[in-house]
Amino acid sequence: MVLSGLQDRLAPLNSWLFPRRVYLQLEDQALSAMVLEGERIAWQERVPLPPGLCVNGEPLLAEALGDLLGDLLVERGYPAARVKAVLPRAATAWRLIEWPGAAWPEQPELLVRQQQDELGLPWLLQDADLLLDPLLGDPPRSVLVAAQRTVLEAWIEVFSQAGVALDGLEALPICLWRAVKPQLGKGVQALLQLEPDQSWLLALDQGQPLGEWPLPGADDREALAAALQQWRQRHAPVACTVVGAEALVQELNELLPDWLGCPVLPLDLPGVEAALWGLAAGERVR
Repeated sequence: MVLSGLQDRLAPLNSWLFPRRVYLQLEDQALSAMVLEGERIAWQERVPLPPGLCVNGEPLLAEALGDLLGDLLVERGYPAARVKAVLPRAATAWRLIEWPGAAWPEQPELLVRQQQDELGLPWLLQDADLLLDPLLGDPPRSVLVAAQRTVLEAWIEVFSQAGVALDGLEALPICLWRAVKPQLGKGVQALLQLEPDQSWLLALDQGQPLGEWPLPGADDREALAAALQQWRQRHAPVACTVVGAEALVQELNELLPDWLGCPVLPLDLPGVEAALWGLAAGERVR
């Protein structure tokens, strides 16, 4: 009894002295959190956000959002946590870059910044932070991830207000790619993210990103079916994995094979958000 009481009293001190890794998925509507102990999920929770705190991927009320996040982590036993987070989809954009001349450039970021018009990004490159990751294969290609600098600074302010150490922010499509990559086979594979108002399709070829397409929401089945049938005529997927709200996935699971012309496979994850698992996987493979 005495030992048990002592452990209870020491628990908050241990949390401060040895902060745990917390993975967060940031969205306009909610925050999703996950803590792992090895491969076991020690904590997972989705917390709805009041309207107006975050809009189009940007935190508009950083102080209020930071206080909410800080209080949540303290209440769940993770004060002073070290956090890695998935940014909202609207906060980032990505493109595939095929380097001219079939050779790696000496100054890749400078070359990218000279291609502002061709990239068609939602912001000027001078207002964005860029990340270039090389891809395997030939010809030489890279994934360009861009984030608007003011939005990044606003999220950094949120975590500062929450009193946690921010170790990294990552783009949602990259985390989804990393989550599904271990179960990919050969050929073109699709990852379909179903949402009521807006769906997204991420395609991978031989395990490497091929592109991403916005689609109608799952609530408009006729439009979604037409868009998927049109997409499959160009890319001929061999399999598709579906993520999203469980109810939506179950409703459409029997229809999707006909719309996509390929089998629909379950995502082999231990009951966790795909993006969060992909975020954590980024550390496990290093």
